[in-house]
Amino acid sequence: MKINDKKFFELAKANGINECDFSYVHSKSTSVTIYHHDIDSLTESDSHKVVARGVVNGKFGQGFTEKIDKNTIEFLINSIKETASLIENDDPCIIYKEKCKYHNKNVFNKDTVSGKLEDKIALLKDIENKLYAYDKRITDVMSVGYEEEFDESLLSNSYGIRLKDKKATCSIYAEVTAKEGDDIKTGFKVFSSLDFNEFNEEEFVNDVAKDALDKLGATQCKSKKYPVVLSQDSFSKLLRPYLSNIDAEEVQKNSSLFKDKLHQPIASKKLSVIEDNLQKDIFFDYHDDEGVPCVKKDIIKKGILETYIYTLETAQKDGVKPTGNAVRSGKMKAGLSHLIVKNGRKSFDEMIANIKEGVYITSLEGLHAGMNAKSGNFSLQSQGFMIRNGKIAEPLTLITIAGNLVDVFMNIKDVANDSKLILNGTTTPSVYIKKLAVSGK
Repeated sequence: MKINDKKFFELAKANGINECDFSYVHSKSTSVTIYHHDIDSLTESDSHKVVARGVVNGKFGQGFTEKIDKNTIEFLINSIKETASLIENDDPCIIYKEKCKYHNKNVFNKDTVSGKLEDKIALLKDIENKLYAYDKRITDVMSVGYEEEFDESLLSNSYGIRLKDKKATCSIYAEVTAKEGDDIKTGFKVFSSLDFNEFNEEEFVNDVAKDALDKLGATQCKSKKYPVVLSQDSFSKLLRPYLSNIDAEEVQKNSSLFKDKLHQPIASKKLSVIEDNLQKDIFFDYHDDEGVPCVKKDIIKKGILETYIYTLETAQKDGVKPTGNAVRSGKMKAGLSHLIVKNGRKSFDEMIANIKEGVYITSLEGLHAGMNAKSGNFSLQSQGFMIRNGKIAEPLTLITIAGNLVDVFMNIKDVANDSKLILNGTTTPSVYIKKLAVSGK
C-alpha cells in the first residue's frame, strides 16, 4: 500500500498546519551468503518509512512511522502537533519554498534487480570455488555474499515541491583466509554498482585472493618519521573526518577546525576536492533531505577552502544560500556525500619512484577510537608495505600512524592519477605525504 501525500497536506491544512513537508521511502532488499558451498543465510525485506514535519505555533513537530494503513496520515498529523508542543527552543522553522532547477537523471537499471536469485547463488558458489582454486595458501573462504536493494522515494512539501527518486544497487563481497606456516592473513573485497553487468568475476577473485596473499610474511618497520603514501582507501578515511569540519553548524558553535578559515589554505596546493552528487553512480542524489538541489561545487581548490556546507537553518544564520547538503538525522544536519579528489599527473609508480625509504599505507583501522576530527589528532593501527628505492617491498603489519590532520593535509607532496571510487562516498587517487610518524618495532 502506498501513501497519498496530497491527502496529508489537505489534512494538515485542515488542522492549521500550513507549512509542512513529507518524506516517503519504500525499500525492498535481498541478501544471501554462501559458506562452504551451502547457503548460510538468506533474507528478504520489504519496508516503508514515512517522516513528516510541520510548523505549529512557530515550532517544528515531527511524525514518523513504518506502518502504512488508512490511519497513517491522521497519526502523522497528531504526532506533529504533539511533538511541536514539547519543543522549548526557538530554532527557526524553515520549509524550502524556492522554485528552482533540479538536475535529475534516470539512474534506475531494472536489470540490477531483475535476475533470478538462483543465478546469483550459482555465481557466489562459482566465486567460492575459484577462490579455493586460486592458490593452495587460501585455506578458507569465510563468506561470499550478494545484496541487492531497490528504493523509491518521494519528498514533497506544502509549497508544491515534489521530488521522486528510484534507484537499484547491487553488491558482491567475499572474505578469505590465507595461511603460510603459522602466519594467517585475511583478504576482503566489495563490488557495488548500479549495474550488475559491470561485475568482473575474474578480476574480483584476483583482488580478494591477492589482498590476503600479499600480506603473508608481514613484519613491523622501525619506529620513525617516513615519507608516507596513502592508498585511495586510506586517504579517504582521513579526508572525510577532516572535511567534517566544514559543517557550518560546527563553525557557528566555534567547534570546528575551520573557524575563520573560509578562503584560507587548509591543505597543500596539490589538493583539490569537489563534491558532485550528480555522477551516475551509487551515490547519485539530485536533492538533499530538505528539497534543496544538489550542485557540483568546489570544496578545496588548490589547497584553499572554498565553502562551508549549510542546511536551511544554518544558511539563514549566516545570511547565505543553502548548499544542498541537509541530511535527515532527527534534526537536519549538513553532511557531505560524493567527494571527488582531482587526479594528479603522475602514475602511482612515477609518484613513488624517488622515495628511497618510505611506507605505503593500505589499511587504517580504529577510526572511532583513534580519530578526533575536532582537534585533528589521530593514532590509527595500520597495514601496508615498505617502499624501498622507489618500489613496493615487504608487507607491514601491526604498525601505527599518528599525527594531526592539519599537518598531514598541509604536507601533501603529490597526488597520483589512479582515482578509485571508495564505498564511503569518496573518489580519490593515492596521495603522498612528505613525512608522518610510523610506530612499529
